[in-house]
Amino acid sequence: MREFHPIANASPSPGLVLRVGDDESRVLRITHVFDTCVYVMWVKEAENAYNARRPIRMSLQELNRLAGNSSAAWGRLALPPALSESPQADSERRLALDAVWKLIEPLIKSFESEANLSHRRFTALIRGRAEVAQVPFITLNRLVLRYYYFGGTRLALMPLPRGRQPGHAAYPDGDIPSEPAQPQKKRRGRQPILSKELGTNDFIISDEDITDMFATLKSCLLSGPTFITHAYEKYLAGRFRRRHPAIYAEYTAGKRLEPITLRQLRYYIHGRTTPLDDDLLENLRTGKRNQGYLGSLHSAGPGEVYEIDSTGGRFYLVSTDDPPVKLEKPTIYLIIDRWSRYIVSAYITLRAPSYEEVRHALLVAFTSRRSRFEPLGIDIDDDRWPVGRFPAELCPDRGTDFVNASMKQSVVQDLRIDLTPLPPFCPDGKAIVERMIREIKRRMAGLGIKGVFAETPLDPITKRAARKAAAAAVHSIAEAYRVLIEIIDDHNNRPHSALRRRRILTQAGVRPIPKDAYLWGLKNITGLRTAPLTDNDYQRLLLSTDTAGISNGVLRYRSRSYLPENESAFELGRKSTTRVKQINVRLDKTCPHEIFAPTSRGEWAKFIITYGGASELAGVTLDEEDALASRTALLWAQSEHDARVGRLVATGTKSKGTAKHRQSAIKLNRQEQNDARRQETTRMKKLLTGKSTMPVPDSDEQHQRAEDWRELEETERLRNLELIRKDRGRR
Repeated sequence: MREFHPIANASPSPGLVLRVGDDESRVLRITHVFDTCVYVMWVKEAENAYNARRPIRMSLQELNRLAGNSSAAWGRLALPPALSESPQADSERRLALDAVWKLIEPLIKSFESEANLSHRRFTALIRGRAEVAQVPFITLNRLVLRYYYFGGTRLALMPLPRGRQPGHAAYPDGDIPSEPAQPQKKRRGRQPILSKELGTNDFIISDEDITDMFATLKSCLLSGPTFITHAYEKYLAGRFRRRHPAIYAEYTAGKRLEPITLRQLRYYIHGRTTPLDDDLLENLRTGKRNQGYLGSLHSAGPGEVYEIDSTGGRFYLVSTDDPPVKLEKPTIYLIIDRWSRYIVSAYITLRAPSYEEVRHALLVAFTSRRSRFEPLGIDIDDDRWPVGRFPAELCPDRGTDFVNASMKQSVVQDLRIDLTPLPPFCPDGKAIVERMIREIKRRMAGLGIKGVFAETPLDPITKRAARKAAAAAVHSIAEAYRVLIEIIDDHNNRPHSALRRRRILTQAGVRPIPKDAYLWGLKNITGLRTAPLTDNDYQRLLLSTDTAGISNGVLRYRSRSYLPENESAFELGRKSTTRVKQINVRLDKTCPHEIFAPTSRGEWAKFIITYGGASELAGVTLDEEDALASRTALLWAQSEHDARVGRLVATGTKSKGTAKHRQSAIKLNRQEQNDARRQETTRMKKLLTGKSTMPVPDSDEQHQRAEDWRELEETERLRNLELIRKDRGRR
């Protein structure tokens, strides 16, 4: 590498270089500096200028992050010996240099504008200049890049000495290059199909990259069970991003292909797992390969068959109290469309499995995401997670919450949805939802959230991990929902191998992701079995039943007020009196911001929670509120007890006969009253600022004030009697 000269306290300017890390071969050249960004290019040996790449954009924040590293240093690079001597005036080398400079000078001035440094403008300007000057585009492009590669100096345009051809005599004395040029490596293998859109993938994997891959895999195995796919994504987001920030920025911005593919990572780490301990190798998970697709799970289209299942979450919930209260592990309900693999619903509850919880899981699937999850502080809407439609058939297992009498009565007879429970010991009958539950547990464990454990506690090691997870970092159901919905959003928007086999999607140009397949199938596939009732009917049938009180036109449920929303609610409020009357209401307990009062005629009365009640429910569900009911009652009793004791102690310590008697106020005229107001304000300011203290009268002074008050009262009484006598005399 060329000689590096460090500079202390340097600021980014064109021509300077930033050495990144201890590796001297990783040097970043600044080519342009603007208000919000800089343009940089990676430089190595002088011989690599032949294959220099176009300057790329880098934000000042990213540049400062690289420069802030303890091993980074600003400096300058020495020019190669062949470029360090300026040619003499009127020499052939000087004339050739001036000619080349006149050729690229208009381009250098054009590239002082940030807009001209974009990929399209950069290439178009060079191509246009090449046509005008009648020179090859490749030659002109290499001259411009070479100018920036060596720091923006005209000397960079002078030719470098060529090496000897193979088979010729050795170099004569004095002509031996300092370091022979290394052959340029090329990426092997076929280019992916996206290369037509995102360009050719020319990234070369180095030994340092392979070391980073292995280190990432080892760290993942130390944290628990790990799949290669999880280690691959963690490597790209971690060590690769730090080692190749510019390439990673282009990749995440959708401007280039994956620099390192999953297949390459598998290839390079294969054979390097031998140094790992046996305990670490036990954490390496590999999926069983399906040797043949049987296609036993039939469904004609989306919305026809939904699979539903519940599982105990492998994480603990605690409250936000001090000290926190353990809420134990929740239950997760999941509903997924069999045809498109689209997750329709996800519901987390702290209650025991029952049909009441299944009802809420179904209700979550068919109501607005924004109105349901926005009060919990979760960023999701109906565009990112579209609302599903009711299925014609529901496929559960034989759990007690799915095969009880209430489930059959409500789902089959009331909702008119076919219920097809699986035979005993047949989990593969709903393999899609079972695999998704496994994936959710794996993803939650891979996120590194405290309070999550990866394996079922069966042996001492897994039981110890579960005990450690009891100190959970997920403080509420809302936090658990946030993590779960992030996983669901990622699943619904990533390609699925089963959808790739559906030729009907390929013919229609639909991406093989569950969300697009589900929405397209609902609009375009005909002849599907559908549910017989309307969405409003299903929503009403799935609402929970409870009682609330109404008085003075206001509905009160669980100490929270609800105001009328529609005409039926206003009519019901007008008929109410000051005395509270209990009425039957229907509500969604997972989102209790609306309450309906059934009426025999017309639409149901609808009540909306007040702003104050909505603030109390922010980030809390009724399930979590019920789980904290005993804790709330205890805190209330403690507070009331302490307040009562304080009042009794304060009452008992008061001495008798200490009441102060004050004189009656004297009425003054307006001027005297204003003077007295100013004096009193001045005295109070002195007391507030600590410049004076309140005088405390002694007992004799208090007694004298009492006597003066009695004399004034007697004088006032006699004066009033005299006025009454005079008034009677006039009559």
